[in-house]
Order: sequence, then structure tokens, then C-alpha cells
Amino acid sequence: MKKLLICMFVAILNIDVAPIYANDAHHQVERSQKSYSAKGEVVSIDNAAGKIKLQHEAVSELKWPGMTMFFNVADKALLDTVKTGDQVEFEFVKVDGSGPSITKIKPIK
Repeated sequence: MKKLLICMFVAILNIDVAPIYANDAHHQVERSQKSYSAKGEVVSIDNAAGKIKLQHEAVSELKWPGMTMFFNVADKALLDTVKTGDQVEFEFVKVDGSGPSITKIKPIK
């Protein structure tokens, strides 16, 4: 009997349990991304590509100096809220593999 219990215990320890991933098709997980904010000026807008070129102030949290660069937009409708030459406030997230993406943008009045 003792041998049987020991064998059962060893068998239980050796069971290969498949890991359960929280981001599979049945267990979606919302990823929270760090959002950054800055001010800048709209240099150009590319509606077809869903991009906006901004000359922005330094973003100290990312150790970015002030510069001019393209940003993707999370929603192309955001591009309809601004025009070239506008001074703007904007929020963005960093997206691996595709660069920063603007989630909010509005002209400064």
C-alpha cells in the first residue's frame, strides 16, 4: 500500500500541466499602457496614412529632447480636430514596433 501511495504521489508530481495564458482568445486581458503628454505645433497631416507630424517640446519622462517627428494616431478622426500650424496639447502611448501613437489631441486656445 505504501508503494502504491508513493507511486501515485510521484505520478502526480510529474503531470505536465499546460500553462494558461491570460491573453489567449478566451481570456482577453486589457493592457494598460503608460500615457505621455506634451505640447507642440502641427507641421503636417497625412490623413491617408493616419499620421501627423509635430514639432513638440521635450518629453522628460522618456528623455526625449524637443524635436519634430511623425506620430501615428489611434483614431484617424483625431486628425479632423486640428490643422497645420495649430498649437496643440496631445497624449500618446509608445507602441512596440510601430512607434508612438496619439490617443488625444486638441488645439490650445
